[in-house]
Amino acid sequence: MKSGSGPLSAKCSDTLTSKVRRVSERLAVDILVLTSLEWNTLAPKMDVILCPAYPTPAPLLDTSRYWGYTSIWNLLDYPAIVFPVTKVDPTRDAKDPTYTPRNEFDSWCHNHYDAQKQQEAPVCLQLVAKRFEDEKVVQALEVIKEKIGLPFVDCLA
Repeated sequence: MKSGSGPLSAKCSDTLTSKVRRVSERLAVDILVLTSLEWNTLAPKMDVILCPAYPTPAPLLDTSRYWGYTSIWNLLDYPAIVFPVTKVDPTRDAKDPTYTPRNEFDSWCHNHYDAQKQQEAPVCLQLVAKRFEDEKVVQALEVIKEKIGLPFVDCLA
């Protein structure tokens, strides 16, 4: 068989790649629009969402395994800001030996949590706003900082 004459010649491959790219771009736009419509329908007056930044305190170096809490907002092109609310205290935050994990990932998180090794690791939350409303996450964090303070980091210095 001659080069370029196989089932996926270069021209065919380029055309397929182009079509896949267009479909992916269209799907991404559809997801952005649907997400925005959903937010505006369910909570039209809600400026920001307060949510976790990670399922556990900051993980030990090279052990992070999940980025879904933050990456979803990046994929949707929504502005977000992550900030610490406390630190791990081994006395107060010891692992609960009676806890039953709900799934495989929850089990992994539970098994890899070590309050002694993660002592002083930050526990963080994040604020998220709608697209093009970046200033709202900063304003919301300023209000949080003013009302309750931030424990050990000046995020807005």
